[in-house]
Amino acid sequence: MKKLTFILLFTIILIPSLSYAGCDDPLGDGVDYTNCRFSDGQNLEGSYLPNSNLSFTSFIQVNFDKSIMMNSTLAFGTFSESTFYRANLYESNLEGANFEKTNFTSANLTRVNFTGASLIESNFQNSNLVEANFISANLTNANFEGANLNGATWIDNRTCKAGSIGECK
Repeated sequence: MKKLTFILLFTIILIPSLSYAGCDDPLGDGVDYTNCRFSDGQNLEGSYLPNSNLSFTSFIQVNFDKSIMMNSTLAFGTFSESTFYRANLYESNLEGANFEKTNFTSANLTRVNFTGASLIESNFQNSNLVEANFISANLTNANFEGANLNGATWIDNRTCKAGSIGECK
């Protein structure tokens, strides 16, 4: 019985503190901020967030310009009217998230998963979208001028051919 009590106490007290960051912890590599709501309009330019989990978070009108967010998860979050100018989101998961009126100009979005994301009026000008996945995404009035879409999977499940610059061919 004493062993069972010790195991339960250990599980309740110690284990939860090992795996998750609090919403007030500083942003960093590999941290889990699932379900956190952060202040709108923050300047997080140049942030280092690879391998982080920002699922179901809210970052409205936030500046992520020149940030490193490779292999991160931003799924089902709200990032509307934010900016990711020259940000590196290589192989990140943005599935189902709200990126309406977001600026991705010159960003590295290689192999990013945008499945089901809302990208209304977003700007992808001169971005690298090689092998990105746009299945079921809402691209109404999105700007792809100069963007590299080679090998991207388009909203209708077709693969963009080589030479798909600015539009899926």
